[in-house]
Amino acid sequence: MRFHALSSGLALAALLVTTSWARAHPHIFVDAEVAVTFDNAGNVAAIEHHWSFDRAFSAWQIQGLDTNGDGAFSSDELSSLTRASMQDLTQHEFYTFAGEGAHDLSFAPGPDSRMSYTGGRVVLNFSVNPTRPYRIGNELEIAIYDPEYYIALGLDDIAAVTLINAPTGCSASLRPPKELPSELVDQLNALPAQVTKLPPELAAVLRGMQGAIVVRCDENAPPNTDFDRVPVGLPFGRPAH
Repeated sequence: MRFHALSSGLALAALLVTTSWARAHPHIFVDAEVAVTFDNAGNVAAIEHHWSFDRAFSAWQIQGLDTNGDGAFSSDELSSLTRASMQDLTQHEFYTFAGEGAHDLSFAPGPDSRMSYTGGRVVLNFSVNPTRPYRIGNELEIAIYDPEYYIALGLDDIAAVTLINAPTGCSASLRPPKELPSELVDQLNALPAQVTKLPPELAAVLRGMQGAIVVRCDENAPPNTDFDRVPVGLPFGRPAH
């Protein structure tokens, strides 16, 4: 994978300004499923990911990992790959960006992550938890994507999204990708080169440009106003094809 020193927002901004998504060329393809889990108080407690990697990248990932030569890949044999992947995802904000309006949530890794190899594909299961309990005020936007589009995370059907223990009145929908307005391109181009983090209002606009899950709850609840952000680093840290 490629190294970069930009924040996720600026990496996305650089992509948007220099090329269109239609011309961007992903090297790794992932079929994604997502579950949004609520606690008994109605707060978002976790976002659970189920990622199935494409066969070509999966074949590359498992090279040399069948240490006992039985032709299968146990959880122990995949443990080093799981740890390395989660370390890289932690630095890259888990490719999971969520918030309401100009406010962003930050996440910490959940207690369990695991990889398996099924049907010629590596499958990664992991979860991320908001660093503070989060109650949806109106609608929570969850965008799951690689800002540089090196990895294509496919989430094209609402059937791939599940709400677990959601309060009455909550529902999920998919918001399609948006075309970047010319005035926003001008704002991004006007940012000084030394800027390493987008202003909140620009980050909020860019968050859903590649499409997003929108979780709406009808309950009247005050929006959260206290947020963190996690610094961004590498994606998986391993080359593709």
